[in-house]
Amino acid sequence: QVARAGWGVYRTGRKLIYHKKPCAPADIQAKLVLHIVPSDPNDLPTNRQRHGFDSHGFYFDQRGFRLDDQCVVIVQLPDYPIDRIRVGQWISAENRTVWEAELPADR
Repeated sequence: QVARAGWGVYRTGRKLIYHKKPCAPADIQAKLVLHIVPSDPNDLPTNRQRHGFDSHGFYFDQRGFRLDDQCVVIVQLPDYPIDRIRVGQWISAENRTVWEAELPADR
């Protein structure tokens, strides 16, 4: 588990779970960051190989759901071996990172 700004981020197998409790409307306004760095850059789509990671950022309302006073997002990770996963929240209009963290490689 990695926790930043009240968000817990958990990895279980090939799923990543973002969780926040309590969760206010302001907590889900910023874009959620998900950068996946593969062990082998050749596993990336051709258009992402020069970047060295695949970007799967999203807004909460695209993938998340509320459960009482909690916010939850479950993301399926790709099947290739993963070196690192970077997570966080980003406000593009302000060019500002709200929080960020890194999860370790596949074991």
